[in-house]
Amino acid sequence: MNIFSNTRPKAALIAVIMLAVFCFTATSAFAVAKPVMKVASTVLAKDVEKYQASSVPLNETDIFFTNDDQVVMWVKIGDISGAHKLRWEWYAPSGKLYYKTSNYKVNPDAKRRDQSTSWHKIAIRDEKAATLTGQWSVKVFLDNNQIAAKNFELRKTIGLQDIARLPRVRQDRRKWALIIGIERYRKTPPVQFAESDARAFKDYANVRLGVPPENTIILLNDMATKAELEGMIKDRLNGLLNENDTLYVYYAGHGIPSDETPYLLPYDGDPDSPVYTAYPVEALYKDLDKLPAKNVFVFLDTCFSGRTGRQDQDTILLAGARPGVLKVKDPLLLSSKIVVMAAAKSNQLSNYYKEEGHGLFTYYLLKGLIGEADANKDNKIQMRELTKYVEEEVGAASRRLFGLNRQQNPVAMPKPLADKEDVEFAEVVK
Repeated sequence: MNIFSNTRPKAALIAVIMLAVFCFTATSAFAVAKPVMKVASTVLAKDVEKYQASSVPLNETDIFFTNDDQVVMWVKIGDISGAHKLRWEWYAPSGKLYYKTSNYKVNPDAKRRDQSTSWHKIAIRDEKAATLTGQWSVKVFLDNNQIAAKNFELRKTIGLQDIARLPRVRQDRRKWALIIGIERYRKTPPVQFAESDARAFKDYANVRLGVPPENTIILLNDMATKAELEGMIKDRLNGLLNENDTLYVYYAGHGIPSDETPYLLPYDGDPDSPVYTAYPVEALYKDLDKLPAKNVFVFLDTCFSGRTGRQDQDTILLAGARPGVLKVKDPLLLSSKIVVMAAAKSNQLSNYYKEEGHGLFTYYLLKGLIGEADANKDNKIQMRELTKYVEEEVGAASRRLFGLNRQQNPVAMPKPLADKEDVEFAEVVK
């Protein structure tokens, strides 16, 4: 008698059941591991850079101003498969719907992709939205299901022409300003808007930085000779400043290179003989370091490319020079009490903003100081906020206005700012 004759069918049945359980478990495991479509990122920004199959947001922020061109809401969806539809809804500060898009097709070929980026933007400048300041919101829907929401603040823009009429802060006799604007030169083409730049910075220094008018020295055009500049910095300021004072230095005018050394060109300077007629930037930093002031902030709206960027076409300042060939070494900044913001890298132009009547660097420097650089909304402008804002805005504006051939990237020194990055440079106007 075969004792296994009755057990084999049972064993076979158990094996089949176990196999089925294994297959079900394995199938379930694979189902769990299957990529799930999700919102990978949402960003509010001032612009977007488009590529062939994707996009990247530029100048991320949740604070916008009425003179900004637009607000962009950018969305990245990960592990996407199948065809879908996206919709944006923009809500004004009143809570009412301002604009609702139609349904945009996303991933229309239904193929699986690691990610998909999309965006929508609303225009601000000169549009109805510019009249609706306050807290806005934007919502994003995927296949009629809300997948994201962001809030942003739209603030009224204060024009540079309004600086002199802003509320004044209390004057501080420990603060000083040396402001130089050379628009007309004896031997070189003019620097368009340099005088208005200097006057605008003077207004800001007196109204918002608390520099008393009697502590403000402004040298315009033929007042800013080599002898006057050197005499003021090396001699007279030394007798005026005390060890706890703060000095603000602003310069708008030509810069010139010679043997890879950058110079500031005074009114009477000769661009073909800068060693004898101009002021070396490195010497300027050393002279400022010798002053008894506790802190020195330097703003240079100039460039050292051998060209001028404040005209519709490039103009060569150095006889026989070829744009793009000149090399300029960055000047050494060895002082621990000096912070410098320069308008451009050594081989770049310092452009103008013709429509606004200012140098591009000065325009965004003052816009940032008025309040647009206040990223953390604490009503104070820290140095790290100011440098970040100016670098981003000038870079983007130069590409928009002039293209990549006249790209302009401001430079802050020292790099990093170290203990200077948290310095509260100014208060925000309310």
